[in-house]
Amino acid sequence: MKKKCKKCGSELYQAEDMKWFCLLCLAKEIEARDQENAVKGTWRILEPETTPVTLRLSEADLAKAKARARKLGKPYQTLLKDVIHQALS
Repeated sequence: MKKKCKKCGSELYQAEDMKWFCLLCLAKEIEARDQENAVKGTWRILEPETTPVTLRLSEADLAKAKARARKLGKPYQTLLKDVIHQALS
């Protein structure tokens, strides 16, 4: 016999911690929290917005940046962005 939710009557599921939950009620709760947080503005922005820019570099500097980025295992654009950020901080 399947267990039914007392609120909405849909089927209950058992989590790993042996507690029972209703998918529909859980989804409604999450949606309500998302809407509440969107209205209150409690979600913090994790990364500031970025703007694409064009930058002229010498071929030698670009080659050095690409070589160093390859050693660090990241894209050269990310390396350049990190260098600029550190210099401005």
